[in-house]
Amino acid sequence: MEIFLILLIGCFSGLVTGLTGASGVMVLVPLITIVFNFPIHEAIGTSLVVDVLTSLVISVTYFKSHNIAIKSAAFVALSSVAMAQIGARFSDRIPERGLDSGFSFVLIVLALVIWQTGIRRDKVPAEPFNLSDHKSPLWRLALSVLLAGASGFMTGFIGAGGGTNILLILLFVNRFPMHQALGTSILIMSFTALSGVIGHASLGNVNLLTGIALAFSAIITGVYCARFASRISERSLSRLMGGVYLILGMVMIIVHLRNSLDSPIFSILHL
Repeated sequence: MEIFLILLIGCFSGLVTGLTGASGVMVLVPLITIVFNFPIHEAIGTSLVVDVLTSLVISVTYFKSHNIAIKSAAFVALSSVAMAQIGARFSDRIPERGLDSGFSFVLIVLALVIWQTGIRRDKVPAEPFNLSDHKSPLWRLALSVLLAGASGFMTGFIGAGGGTNILLILLFVNRFPMHQALGTSILIMSFTALSGVIGHASLGNVNLLTGIALAFSAIITGVYCARFASRISERSLSRLMGGVYLILGMVMIIVHLRNSLDSPIFSILHL
């Protein structure tokens, strides 16, 4: 029964990553914490293992469809990877009870923004920002590196947000088209997650066997969903991503409320 649940959770994680480029961590951490009673530190480290393997394989699909531009996002990748290692070193300071509930509201806002932005870009395509273009404003380079560093720190610290934040940076700062931003953010996420795994493993917060089992099923659904996402239009992809983010945001709110109701404070109030 346990292995069935692991494979089922992994499948859902792969679906999320393949369609939206989001880190599977924000799905895996609450699920394996609730279902398997993992301590949150170990849940984060183990989930990052899944991110490394799943994102790396899924990115191959986007590479084959020419939707990865890593050269144009090299500094974004380097900043994110470096700060993930630092974030992992501070991870033991995170409280055991719950994840940041504000992230769920970010997902809901993100769903609406991507829905609208994707539709506009389908009508008027934007030119991507290329680091090799000397006419590109330097403030964009500085801003993308700064934001990527913050995203990497968050990935190492709480595990979540790496893929989503990098996607936003590539979309709104570097001005990548939706498909290219999605493929490139997934590849960068695999590097960032690897940096986080190294940090968490040094603290003894990685269950490698569970991570590999979760990644096995996540890769299967992730590759299929990535192939599907590569073929549909920018407008359809934006609506699909927006819908998935909205559902994830609502699920995380429910999980947070459940954790809050189970807390000692609420238990006292019920007496």
